[in-house]
Amino acid sequence: MSTQHSDPQAASNRPGSSLARGLNRAAVAIVFFAILALPILWFGRPGFVPAAQENRRLEPFPSYSLFWFQNFERWFSDRYGMRDALLHYGSRLQMARTGTPSNPNVVIGRDGWLFYDEYYTPGQPHFASLYGKAPFSASDLRTISGNLDAVRAHLAACGIGFYVVLAPDKQSVYADKLQSPPPAGTVTQADQFATELGRAAPKLAFIDLRAPLEAARSSEQYDLYKRTDSHWNTLGAFIGYQAIASRLVRDGVLAAAPRAERQAYTISRKRFEGGDIAVNLLDLPGYFLDYIVSLTPRVPRQAHGVTVPGWPTDPVDAHNVIENPGATGSLLLYRDSFAGELIPFLGEDVHRLYTQRGTRVDGALVRRAQPRAVVLEIVERSLPHLLDAPVNLDQACRP
Repeated sequence: MSTQHSDPQAASNRPGSSLARGLNRAAVAIVFFAILALPILWFGRPGFVPAAQENRRLEPFPSYSLFWFQNFERWFSDRYGMRDALLHYGSRLQMARTGTPSNPNVVIGRDGWLFYDEYYTPGQPHFASLYGKAPFSASDLRTISGNLDAVRAHLAACGIGFYVVLAPDKQSVYADKLQSPPPAGTVTQADQFATELGRAAPKLAFIDLRAPLEAARSSEQYDLYKRTDSHWNTLGAFIGYQAIASRLVRDGVLAAAPRAERQAYTISRKRFEGGDIAVNLLDLPGYFLDYIVSLTPRVPRQAHGVTVPGWPTDPVDAHNVIENPGATGSLLLYRDSFAGELIPFLGEDVHRLYTQRGTRVDGALVRRAQPRAVVLEIVERSLPHLLDAPVNLDQACRP
């Protein structure tokens, strides 16, 4: 009996084996170069996932300059083929693999709550102000209170009221939803700000919405902020509006505010795919549980947007000037993105509500609007913007 042994070298030299190896190598090369070419081959075509929604404008096609190639690279990076799919599945893979968000400015809290720190610096803690790690200097506080009191004094000379409204950040009202809540007694920038105004600008009308929202949180059936968004929801904005309207009525700026009554609305909620943190920053629509809380007026709203010649407008902003034919008086609202939920309520109380994004009061705009009062709404995290001095205050009283 003889034993036959296979010869690997002989087998590898067979024509069929050589062909298979060649095909395998060719397939690997084809797949490799196809992947490299995919961003160009699929350029401008829709992907297989919903388009990414980002809180920024995409880079426009560059005009010719010395930096054209650098700008072109940024333009292409916003549009290469399958970019949306890469962001979509990359975010999901990151969450599934590590449980951490793909955006370093986002913090995953308890019970599926998301928080956003737009001023986060790598190597530093998130929400430094909330933990008392980024206090205002005495000089900054003097500058801020001086700027605001200067606005108050100039507008008072015109018979125009001036109100500063502080909207709290989500992490202030829902600090317990952070993985590590701040210690009790921590002094934040908002605490310093409120104390400084009481000391250095006692005549300034200051409406601090932190206490009303914290009180409402313990009594309301629904959340006051969206769990996956950096803003309050409609119910939270309504609580803030009630405090603002109450002060304006008390001071005679508004004759009445019937829409500030709770019974004027029916309240409901429904689930939605997510807010700006989940959708715009993480590209994770539907990944986290969240709800929209709606306040539907029992009597239809009368206010609507209008175009006023000469008033500055933002093409991506729906709230520039609001008009209610059945009301009287006018207000000028300086604001940030938190006021988007406030405006539908406040717009019902005056004939015309002028709005302007930003916190830098411009006397020329005050003169154009001729309001009964100017309201400056600012969210807690944006308080450092008040270091910018107002402009053209000497024009506010001109006829």
